Amino acid sequence: MTPEAAPTEVPEPLCSLPIVGETTVEDAVFYAAVGTVAVIGWVPWPTAGLFGAAHAIHQRVRNVSRTGTIGEARKGLVEAVDEAL
Repeated sequence: MTPEAAPTEVPEPLCSLPIVGETTVEDAVFYAAVGTVAVIGWVPWPTAGLFGAAHAIHQRVRNVSRTGTIGEARKGLVEAVDEAL
């Protein structure tokens, strides 16, 4: 008996941020929570910034893989490296 792949549900985007792209409710709540704990003082600003930046990078990678443009992103990266060299 082979296990069937579970259907992947893509959450509906709440808004689109300039760098990371489509943002879901869960992502917006995460950013708000990180900002809140930094304002309250439970976490230092550099640490909150690191958490936010790491989550933004993760979100960007996830958005690229969801839209199926990994090949396009790779092609753009290769072109950018070729131009830099």
